[in-house]
Amino acid sequence: MQKAPTEKVAAAAPKAPRLVPQRVMLQPADLGGAVPGPVEAGFAWPLLPQPCADTPVPRPVAGHSQAADYGDRFRVYENVVRYRGDGARSYVTELKAQLDRCGVGGGDNGFDPVAVDHLGPDMALFAGNYDEGDRYVGYFVAAAGHYVVVVIMSDARLGAADMTVLNDLGSAAIRRAGSARR
Repeated sequence: MQKAPTEKVAAAAPKAPRLVPQRVMLQPADLGGAVPGPVEAGFAWPLLPQPCADTPVPRPVAGHSQAADYGDRFRVYENVVRYRGDGARSYVTELKAQLDRCGVGGGDNGFDPVAVDHLGPDMALFAGNYDEGDRYVGYFVAAAGHYVVVVIMSDARLGAADMTVLNDLGSAAIRRAGSARR
């Protein structure tokens, strides 16, 4: 029996990329009521950081990014990516090693480590410095099962993220990703 032409086209079409489910992402309840939307075009900071440009990091199989205003001061970005096997932990291990090797230690543009494994294993809190280290965005990165959660906070007025609030948002992101099944 011969397939109809539409069946041949459908069988030959590439599969759409798999996204991380929305239930894994931060929700309005986590974001002070803000409804997340897409990340704006031209966002300058990497959603999956790689401090040492010459050293690769494990690549995920799926991902989803969103952004929201948090209060009247901060902009929060979230990127959740999924890995196969032990890829999430491998990514965070490599990220921490790269922060040690290529972190700027403050006072310069680049990444500045703040805390590692401070709420448990496989996480890092660090700053992305700019304006020669005078301003920064905050990063919270952690592995949760097969997921890596990246929460970034910026403040256009003062140029300094609130690392305590960022830590709380990162903890909420870990809970959401950790409770989800693939």
